[in-house]
Amino acid sequence: MYGNSQYFLYSTTLLFTFFVTTTSIIQSPPNIVKEPSVDELLFQVPTHQYENDKPFKIDCEAEGEPAPKYRWMKNGKNFNWQAYDDRISQQPGIGSLIIYRPRDEDLGQYQCFAENVWGIATSKSVMVVKAELNSFNKEPNIYIEAQEGEPFKLTCNPPTGWPKPIVYWLILEKNGGLTTAENLRMTTDPEGNLWFSNVTRNDASFTYCCYAKSLIKSEYKLSKHVKINVIQNAETYVKNKYPLIQQYVSRRNEVALLNKNVELFCIYGGTPLPQTIWLKDGIVIQFNKRVTLGNYGKSLTIWKVNFEDGGNYTCEVSNGVGLPESYNILLDVMAEPIFTVIPQIVEGGEGETAVIKCEASGNPQPSIKWIHNGRPLSEASPNPRRFVTSNSITITSLTKYDIGNYGCNATNSIGYVYKDVYINVLALAPEIIEFPLDVKTFVGSTTVITCKPYGVPKPHIKWTRKGIELTGGRYSILDSGNLEISKVSFIDAGIYTCIATNNYGTASASGTLTVTGITEIITEPEDNMVVVGSMAVFNCIATADHSLHLNIDWLVNDEPIDYDTQPRFIKTNNYSLIITKTIELDSGIYTCLVKTELDQVTANATLIVQDKPNPPTLLKITCNKINAVVKWQPNGDNRAPILRYIIEYNTSFEPSTWLVASNDVPASDLKFIAPMTPWANFTFRVIAKNKIGKSNPSLHSSVCTTQPDVPYKNPENIEIYGTDSTNLVINWTPMPKITHNAPGLRYRVYWKQDMPDNVWNLNETIDYTINELVFSDQPTYTRYKVKIVAFNEKGESSGLQNEVIGYSGEDGPLDAPNNLTVMNVTGSKSAILSWEPVSPESIRGNFKGYKIQFWADRDGEDNKIEEEVSLDRTTVEIKNFFPNANNTVCILAYNSRFNGPLSPNIYFVTPEGVPGPVNGVEAKQWGSSAILLSWQPPDEANGVLTGYEVSYESMTERGAGERTQCPSITNPKQTTAKLTSLKPSTNYRIYIKATTKVGVGEPYVKNLCRFFIEQQTKSPLLIDTELDKPVFNYIHKPYNKMFDTVRVFWTPNLDGNPGSHFFVKYKLKSDYLYEETKHEFYKNFIDVKGLKPEKLYEFIVVAVDGNIIQQSDTVEIEAVNHVTGKSL
Repeated sequence: MYGNSQYFLYSTTLLFTFFVTTTSIIQSPPNIVKEPSVDELLFQVPTHQYENDKPFKIDCEAEGEPAPKYRWMKNGKNFNWQAYDDRISQQPGIGSLIIYRPRDEDLGQYQCFAENVWGIATSKSVMVVKAELNSFNKEPNIYIEAQEGEPFKLTCNPPTGWPKPIVYWLILEKNGGLTTAENLRMTTDPEGNLWFSNVTRNDASFTYCCYAKSLIKSEYKLSKHVKINVIQNAETYVKNKYPLIQQYVSRRNEVALLNKNVELFCIYGGTPLPQTIWLKDGIVIQFNKRVTLGNYGKSLTIWKVNFEDGGNYTCEVSNGVGLPESYNILLDVMAEPIFTVIPQIVEGGEGETAVIKCEASGNPQPSIKWIHNGRPLSEASPNPRRFVTSNSITITSLTKYDIGNYGCNATNSIGYVYKDVYINVLALAPEIIEFPLDVKTFVGSTTVITCKPYGVPKPHIKWTRKGIELTGGRYSILDSGNLEISKVSFIDAGIYTCIATNNYGTASASGTLTVTGITEIITEPEDNMVVVGSMAVFNCIATADHSLHLNIDWLVNDEPIDYDTQPRFIKTNNYSLIITKTIELDSGIYTCLVKTELDQVTANATLIVQDKPNPPTLLKITCNKINAVVKWQPNGDNRAPILRYIIEYNTSFEPSTWLVASNDVPASDLKFIAPMTPWANFTFRVIAKNKIGKSNPSLHSSVCTTQPDVPYKNPENIEIYGTDSTNLVINWTPMPKITHNAPGLRYRVYWKQDMPDNVWNLNETIDYTINELVFSDQPTYTRYKVKIVAFNEKGESSGLQNEVIGYSGEDGPLDAPNNLTVMNVTGSKSAILSWEPVSPESIRGNFKGYKIQFWADRDGEDNKIEEEVSLDRTTVEIKNFFPNANNTVCILAYNSRFNGPLSPNIYFVTPEGVPGPVNGVEAKQWGSSAILLSWQPPDEANGVLTGYEVSYESMTERGAGERTQCPSITNPKQTTAKLTSLKPSTNYRIYIKATTKVGVGEPYVKNLCRFFIEQQTKSPLLIDTELDKPVFNYIHKPYNKMFDTVRVFWTPNLDGNPGSHFFVKYKLKSDYLYEETKHEFYKNFIDVKGLKPEKLYEFIVVAVDGNIIQQSDTVEIEAVNHVTGKSL
């Protein structure tokens, strides 16, 4: 309204009366309570007879006593809508206008005035505008030519309309489908033009049209169809590279409005497709929900702009062809005026002072003008008690003639803001309009007990408790009348009374204060530093007053956590916070928020999630003759310091392969000098590395091209050998293209016999991929010299020409060593052999040495063993002969390719040796103090077995105990043994070794566990445990003709509780007392001797385990008479 300095003047006579209010009706000037909420109001006019009428309303509603009357102005003139048209009506009781069947002439600037005898209130003005969308200009379908691979533009001349229509392009596919022309290659600018980064042959397959859509009306318009004729040529297909070209960019000086959105454009074309990086004030932008990329990186959108968004924005664009380009946009943020101090209604008593304040901010800074009863304050009648500044109006010594409306209008070049208020002069006795509420608070807090009195003049407020007025110290009476108590304690609980007094009376009201204990966090969350992908846990424990409900929740960066949309965040039953599979964006401040109905406390902890660094930004590449200077800057280490940088490069020879120029550039260096070879196209990129890992690579640099030169190297890995006895083979590694340094690389191969005065033979290859030459009809195993030199169209290599020595092909040796002899048999497996050497000439190749072959007669020649001996030896001790065997031995000489003839066989006998280790050892628990062993004979007896040696040692935490040797086993067929008198619950290491007449078998060798076995004895039996009842059988042994001997065999079940050993009880059946044998610990039988022939005896077997015994059933046995063979 007043932003364009148009003032609407109105003259009338105001009638004033003044009285002390004695009823509920209070006089007041008008106050606008409803007005247009926007600066621009859109309406639609039907375009055909079948379109529905769309009426619209212009709001205006005011309060006042007496009720105000309304009038309107349009375009700065009085608007008598009653006489203007029957299409317009005013809502009953208020001033809002409703306009039916809108027409074009309804367009204009409208403003409402509400007035009564006390004043005139003014609303905001609103511009009423017709919403419309016109059609595209009529024109035929268009056919446009475009060069394949080049950037291209389709121009759209969108139709006029209000608001400005949204414009974009559609692609009509052959099947009739429609898609928007928005992809990596196609971008629509704000003016509606479609930009192709490059044109492809496929673009000719579609039909294009420009689409304009109204923001308000459900309406759109289409342009005529456009076809593209793509011009193709072979050069375009082969080249497939075009440098950058600027297509559309935002203005260099761009303006954004505060809290509005702004989009900056940076559209470039080229092949390959350009890549864009956005920077603000030289720093790469970190995107978020408010700052986003659009159009595949070609535009930058800032949502709800703030002043901090102003600055210098740069888009850096590159596509690897030519130099990168950049474009700067200076963004200035401007703002419509907003009130920082909003004018307020003033009600005062006669003689008081009234002050209306109004302050506003904006960019540019707004100016403030005052309005009085609908007209500029400068045109109001003079008042010596009225003092006006740019931000306030002050009227002293109020009288009834000061009643009226005042408006504040703050204006700048962007817009305006307006507020209409009034000054009212009244005489009212005090009234409590908002009573004190019962308040509950906690110890140590500052609390407020409300009391809102109303009266004119403004009442004086005081507070009392127990009849005592509260003043000073911890008590403060606020301007609103509320009582503020600081540092509340339990003794502050009680009833508080608010008393309001003015010249016309007194009013009072009371409220109660209740005090509780404070809420505390007793275990605060601790800072966390984790690696991305791992788990983070925060704990928080708190207490509160028992009368309050305690709730614990978590915030991240002061925002509540939504556990439904963030399933990685889990709040446990004990209020701990668990974050699973952390990501770098989880880093931040985590707050434990403990709340009750009264208070809340917080404790913060920091989470640092470390991730690999962000890709560095390549700043500059300087191409020199033999090197390139690469400069970059880091883009964030993601909370784990960068340790080093890796510089990679690729060339046109292998464009898909990136090689390492350096993998150890210090983190403090942001520049690297990379060497380059001639005749190549180099591009570079940079990778940052921290303790978490490597970043993604930076964008690659532009191309550095080097000029041709002679080769700097010659072929490497030269080998000289023969594949048969009459040829010479020269082999080498072909040089990779990066070392060619110029076109036409080939090799010159120089070779000759290594003899004085011999001249070089020369052979040239036809291309660089050849890696071998073969020369036939050469003498057998002859020394040669070879060198290979690279050359290209610029000349011969400047590299070192190394001469390599080698030999032509070998043939089989002619002679066998003579006089093979056994000089001495040194052991069961060893003997010293000697022989006469062969002559070097007979070898006919690279003499490698001798091979000795031997085998035992019992195994045969097919199982022979071969050992190699160096060429300078003529004696050797062989230590792998077969013990106790007839051995056959022969010898031969050999070169790199062939074995020579064998010598005549010789024979000798090796003596017995000690046995190898036994096999299949098993150990079983036998009661709580015995172990039963079994095994198989050794695979390598190395002689005639004579028996076995068994020993054992206990194993404790301190290590092995003393070794105990068992009685020797002299029967080689016995493969079982029993260990007795062992400690219960003890682990034993047991050794079993076979013996021959030479001695005991192989000792225990560390880490070869087959030479011992470990077994733990059973735990001691409990006192009330019963042993298995013994089972036995017997035979008679004829040891003595006068007496019988009964051998009792105990057959224990080792899977049960058989006992560890046994003894036998026996007696004549006619006797009363049993005799007992000695306890048998090792054997499973006992011989009971001295039995009287032909007498009947009772036998019982007793099993023993510690202190527990178990008897068998009684068995009657009749002693045998070995003289007659009779028994009773």
